[in-house]
Amino acid sequence: MTAVPIIVATATATDSDWVQLSGNFTLNVNGALSVLDVYFEGPASGINFYVDDANVYGPEPSAPKPSAPKPSPAEPNTTDKIDVNTRYQKIEGFGASGAYYTMEFVNHKQKAKLYNLLFKELSLDIFRIRNNYDMEPNSFSESVEIAKGGEAALGRDLKIMISSWSPPAYLKSGGKRVGGTLKKSDGNYVYTDFAQWWYNSLAAYAKAGVKVDYINIQNEPDFETGWDSCKFDPIETSSFAGYDAAFEAVWQKLNSEMGSAMPKMLAPETTGFDNVRNYIDNLDDLSHVYGYAHHLYNCTGDGDNTTGCGSDPDRYLPRMENFKSRYGKKPLFQTEYEHEPDTWTNAMNTALLIHNSLTVEGATAYLYWELFWGPGTGLVSLDDPCSYTIKPAYYAFKHYSAFIDSTWQRVEASTDNSNLRISAYISPDSQKLTAVIINTADTDITLDLPFKGFSISKGEFYRSSRTKKCVRRGSFNRPGLLTLPANSITTLVLSAGGG
Repeated sequence: MTAVPIIVATATATDSDWVQLSGNFTLNVNGALSVLDVYFEGPASGINFYVDDANVYGPEPSAPKPSAPKPSPAEPNTTDKIDVNTRYQKIEGFGASGAYYTMEFVNHKQKAKLYNLLFKELSLDIFRIRNNYDMEPNSFSESVEIAKGGEAALGRDLKIMISSWSPPAYLKSGGKRVGGTLKKSDGNYVYTDFAQWWYNSLAAYAKAGVKVDYINIQNEPDFETGWDSCKFDPIETSSFAGYDAAFEAVWQKLNSEMGSAMPKMLAPETTGFDNVRNYIDNLDDLSHVYGYAHHLYNCTGDGDNTTGCGSDPDRYLPRMENFKSRYGKKPLFQTEYEHEPDTWTNAMNTALLIHNSLTVEGATAYLYWELFWGPGTGLVSLDDPCSYTIKPAYYAFKHYSAFIDSTWQRVEASTDNSNLRISAYISPDSQKLTAVIINTADTDITLDLPFKGFSISKGEFYRSSRTKKCVRRGSFNRPGLLTLPANSITTLVLSAGGG
């Protein structure tokens, strides 16, 4: 049979920079596939060209990966174990974004209830906002107001993370905030001006009374969109500014002006795992990066930013494991993702995704995308100026955020039942312990839960299901049996002491 070539991508190369090629193709096979040749075709003979770092990704199989728990019939009884002597990553916190719909929030008739619901009851640690300095003065003021109001509702410090969707139009290649990259001046990308804008932004937030703890210089630098965006290639090309040069310019500017008071810089906040390695590995000085940030889109490698594996969280597991293995020596941040928060099934998937991020990737922070949004989505949707709706995903998120605090540490938690997921977290003084248990089975499971290195003086447990909304269900004063209803999330909140 004659082989039929499939052209995946083409580009015009130069001798001055690298040109990235990427593309997708679908291979329909009748019978068994014995050989798949991938090759690069260049110009006429006698002209040399170079190819570096070629990757071919196949489709994600629908069956669970080896690292995922193997599905099995639900066992009615099981034994889990928590060992506080074995410890893992320290938690930076749980958070969410208030990047848009700020006007609707600050003008809402039930704003006081919303502050309590979204900040105090969730015990939010990190609030992620959009850097709109020198672009949208009203939105800037609204973000400041919400950050201050959220901190007041909490009664403690609220860590602020700022991401740039786009710098101002006067710094963009097309003279507008939608799409494009940094502009050039005298043939060079304006990295210095970009860094100055970031410094001016932080000064403006500080003057308004908001201390910024983390920054991402560009939200999803690997994705050029039809909304505010600014694409950066991992290294500079003739078409796009280099993320490496932009990051270093911002770091140098902030370090020279602010010294140790500068916020922690995260990188690269890509759409997902697909491109994250290219961006991290090309940074000039990794000591300038506090932690590595990413989103959880592009799970299937199809190049569509809007998709992910929210309906099948275990499909992320191999990438999470690889990411932790390669970059786990620094704090890992999942800074944006949501998937249809409207049903309990998807709320369960949100809980599973948080669990996998914390236990498999070893993430130190997990941020939901929309803390609040317009009608239909968000943890809380602002339906109109007078009413709002709490989505099921709110309660799944709350099982973690409300009971696990910044500076706590994940400890060993294991189960012999593949239908359960369990993780546990201890306070710095070892006096408080939280365990989150997800029952994915369609039947109830009775759990025997012994503890090692932790004696319980008092405790209680909270539960969510199709009919329960993270409500206190009773006391848990000693190790013993606990019934976990089908398709439910249970959080144990325990204090140390006793015999």
